[in-house]
Amino acid sequence: MTSARTGMALAVAGAAGGLTLLSGGAAAVAATAPHGGPVGAGNICRYEVIARHGLNVHQTPRGKIIPPPLKYGLHIDADCRPTHGGWVEVHGGVPVSQRHGWVFRHFLKLIKPRGGASAGAGGASAAANPMLAGAGLGAIALGGGVAVAARRRRAQGAA
Repeated sequence: MTSARTGMALAVAGAAGGLTLLSGGAAAVAATAPHGGPVGAGNICRYEVIARHGLNVHQTPRGKIIPPPLKYGLHIDADCRPTHGGWVEVHGGVPVSQRHGWVFRHFLKLIKPRGGASAGAGGASAAANPMLAGAGLGAIALGGGVAVAARRRRAQGAA
């Protein structure tokens, strides 16, 4: 009974610590999001430019071109989901003048979603949700990061 109570106390302490840090997680989301909206790792992906003769960056979808064209093989960060008929907004891996420009998704090859390693079988990632990282850090800070439950089994047929 005592070990079960201790395990439960550790789990509760970890959850309380995580909740304490969750308030800071919301501020982290707002601070890292472009244009002030919440952004997770699922929203920005890493791509390779596959246009053999370069890929033009536009100010708006189908708008004025921002030179120079992106070179074949260049790795860039852009929205994962195309909008405006197949266009994605560029966020990184390009000169500052081309950030928040637009490229046609057809000329990009997905490398991977941007962010850290996934945790757990459900694929929840601290990069996708900084509040998960806050919860984990709070649990570790209060010593409740790991709760292990063990149960003794009675040997059958033992004398």
